[in-house]
Amino acid sequence: MSILTRNTLITLFLLSATMAHAELKATVDRPTLFFGESFTLTITSDKNTNSQPDFTLLDAVFHVGQTGKSSSTQIINGSVSTQTTWQVLLVPKSIGSHIIPPLEVDGERTQAIKITVNKPDPNAQAKGDIYIEVETDKTSAFVQEEIQLTVRLMYAINLKNGALSEPGANGVIVQQINKGANYTTQRNGKTYQVLERKYAMFAENSGTLTLNPLVFEGEVTDNSRQSFGMFQRGRPIRKVSEMLELEIKQIPANFINKDWLPAKEVTLKQSWSQNKPYQVGDPITRTITLTAAGLSETQLPDFESTDIKGAKIYQDKTDTMTRTDGEQLIATKVIKYAVIPSEKGVLEIPEMTLDWFNTNTQTTQTAHIPATSLKIEAAETSTTQAPKAINFNATDIPVTQVEPIQTQPENMLAQPLWKYLTFTFATLWLVTTILWYLKSRRHHKPETHRDKKINYIAINKINQMVASDVQNTLINWWNQEHQQKVTNLGQIKSQVVADEALKALDQLQQLLYGNVAAENKIDWLNLIKKGYFTPRKTKHIQTIGLPELYG
Repeated sequence: MSILTRNTLITLFLLSATMAHAELKATVDRPTLFFGESFTLTITSDKNTNSQPDFTLLDAVFHVGQTGKSSSTQIINGSVSTQTTWQVLLVPKSIGSHIIPPLEVDGERTQAIKITVNKPDPNAQAKGDIYIEVETDKTSAFVQEEIQLTVRLMYAINLKNGALSEPGANGVIVQQINKGANYTTQRNGKTYQVLERKYAMFAENSGTLTLNPLVFEGEVTDNSRQSFGMFQRGRPIRKVSEMLELEIKQIPANFINKDWLPAKEVTLKQSWSQNKPYQVGDPITRTITLTAAGLSETQLPDFESTDIKGAKIYQDKTDTMTRTDGEQLIATKVIKYAVIPSEKGVLEIPEMTLDWFNTNTQTTQTAHIPATSLKIEAAETSTTQAPKAINFNATDIPVTQVEPIQTQPENMLAQPLWKYLTFTFATLWLVTTILWYLKSRRHHKPETHRDKKINYIAINKINQMVASDVQNTLINWWNQEHQQKVTNLGQIKSQVVADEALKALDQLQQLLYGNVAAENKIDWLNLIKKGYFTPRKTKHIQTIGLPELYG
């Protein structure tokens, strides 16, 4: 099969997989509007198609305006994604709640969408050919509470170009929460084009908040003189919004010296790594997720790791994010902890609570994570050598025993020679053993201070490594040196007895899981040479031959 043919088949396979999982979605830029206003319905398909939604189904409830279609295909790292989008301008024919029915494209159907059409605001008056409207969802709020600000540029003239300033004031943080909407509306029988934007504002200080006026500067088409095409004359225009004042209240007394979270909704959740069963010395990842509607990520509190009996806790990583659903801000904070059990049994994790202020009900509420119990098993110490059981079956002779020599008849002439040779060999073996023992005594040093010969290249550079490389190198060296198969530092800690080694391993775990930036200042090579990283000796009693009758 040629490369071209193979690539073609892969592309067709990806395209067919994309089409098999096609999805059709419908959205509107504004679910609530006044009678006489227009809104935009957008339908999106995740495949390329020549089909068209049947918008005539909307004629009974809406005036169907201009319709547009666009499509695109992208190939990123071999992944093919396609998209087709339809947009249609709709104007409700009556006041009340209306349903946009499901629309079908190539066998896929959109979800139904509810639209609310209100009576026109009696206080909303036409104020000329162009003006700026500014309104908020509340007239008073607490410090750091979300205030939703809506800005509309209303114009009934032909604009060539222009720019609308952003809202702001001293001691106020402002974030835009939608991409903006364009629609038409009527005021006093006059039709206006509308550019609408929504913002979230957070006041930092109590008292009266005065919002800076918004300014629009641009050009409108000047029809006083005849002109053509791109040389059509423009007349400069400038409009300023009215002043807007809000009352900002102080933080309630019961939240003084506590985290202040004025939100519409707060959720607190946790999850655990699934590498069960959990074992002593094996890091367990605990993930805490805090979500708040009506706040930004900078307003979310930090959680300090508290000591837990039977484990050490190290904060590992924190991620924050602020998103919007088009109506409000939604902030999220994800915190990861490394929990390292130090003893087997049941590890009790206490509950976590967080008080917050519900801005919808004006009451104090508490989000919490219930207490959790984790079963911790003893660490496995895997070795490659194990005591060999002695089988006293006559056909299985232990390697530590001398195979008995067949008995010769007493009258054989070779019997004296056999005894002589046996005595000679035994004497030579005994002398050799004594000489080896005396030689080893001359070169012997105490176990805890002898210099071990390091034959591994990597271990000689361990003092210059970062914490993660120290961990891997130390585990690999331990398994080679002591013929074991450990997988984590906890298994090594359970075997060493020297305080110097235990202290060094604790510092290494702090560097790995403590979320601190620090250099490796432990002299690992010196500790290894001095024999501090030596497993405790376990006495294995092995019976050789038959047990004695008398002790």
